[in-house]
Order: sequence, then structure tokens, then C-alpha cells
Amino acid sequence: MIDGGDDSDYLSASETLNDDNYVPQTAAKIRHTLSLNKEKIAPLATEWTFWLDNQKSKFTTKEDYEAGLKKIFCVQTVQEFWSVFNNIPTPSRLPNRVSYHLMRKNRKPLWEDQENENGGIFTYRCPKDKTNTVWQELCLAAIGEQFSEDDSDDVVGISVQSRDGMQDLVQIWNSNPSEEAQKIIDEKVISLFPNISFPIKFYKANSSHANFEAGKQQKSKYSS
Repeated sequence: MIDGGDDSDYLSASETLNDDNYVPQTAAKIRHTLSLNKEKIAPLATEWTFWLDNQKSKFTTKEDYEAGLKKIFCVQTVQEFWSVFNNIPTPSRLPNRVSYHLMRKNRKPLWEDQENENGGIFTYRCPKDKTNTVWQELCLAAIGEQFSEDDSDDVVGISVQSRDGMQDLVQIWNSNPSEEAQKIIDEKVISLFPNISFPIKFYKANSSHANFEAGKQQKSKYSS
């Protein structure tokens, strides 16, 4: 279960996330939490990395984008996953257009990342009151390899972005843009959330974005 904590801990979420010391301090807190954890280690099938994505504008150069992208922590066990998850604000407390990404291994949440350029992203517009639940369950499905019908690592990332208005964005990154792969993702999402209606959903290959420049990585953005 997620330790919800005291809401007052995150009343200044915007200021906190913009603090250059936020990620190092959070990482130190995570390491401390792990040092107190005496549970039996439960390894994940692969390593996953949490990223904080705090962009200043919708459109940006690669250099500016990466300046707003910070690695929070790499997790290799279930215990490490929950230590991170329980020590960062929930998506409902994020400022507008600030994102979390959970990416397989050390790949960056960039369209042009060498490991992402041939894949794509399934985007769901999610009712704000459901965002925290959807983010948690999608992360658990990803680290539990629930999207794959075999032992492949087709799903390579989960993202959530806070948006003004009534809906946030949740996204699923994969390495295979085929229609069959898209179908597997959508069917899994439907099975995970039978009582949640996503007003808009669509899939887009990373290479189809107007700003995509394979091999050059000149521009990137996280928006739809």
C-alpha cells in the first residue's frame, strides 16, 4: 500500500520540485528508508528508473529539455520501488505540466533516445480524480511485466503529467509500434481499469512527431 502521509508535506509542491536540492534530498531519504527495510529482497525482472520532468515550456530544445529532466532513483527490487513511490508527491500534487516517468533500465524519456526511436507512446487522457490510481497500477503492471504475453520487454516506460483542467495525461511507452502491440496494451489497460473511462486515447510512433530527428536528438518535448 502507498503511505499517503500528511497533505501538509506537499502543500508547496511547486516550490519543492523546483528546488535543485529536491532530487538529492529525496534520494537520500529513499536510501535511508531502504536501510530500515528488513523484508526479504524481491528482485524485479529488470531495473527501472524514476525520472522527474520539470519543463519550463511546451516546446524546447533538447538541451533545455534535458536540463529539466532529473533522475530520481533506479530500482532493482520491489522494496526499492515502494521506497521511491512512497517518498515522492503523488501526481495529484504536481504543478501543471510537471511529469514523472518510470523507464526500463537507464533509457531516458526522449523520443529520440536510441532505445526509443523505433517505438511509440499510447496516450490516455485520465480524469484527475483517477490519476493517482492509474499511475500506481500502470507502474505495478510494468515492473511486474504484465503487458507482455511472452518474456519480451515491449513496454519500456510509464509516464504521468499533471495538466490544468479536468484531465491529466498518462502514457505507456513501448518498443514495438505494431497494431498487435497497441492492441495488447489497450486491452491490458481496459482490464486494469474496467470502471474508468478515458475520454481520449491514441497511439503515436515516436518517429512520426514533427520535431523528431533520428540520430540528431535536436529537439524533444513531452506533450500531446
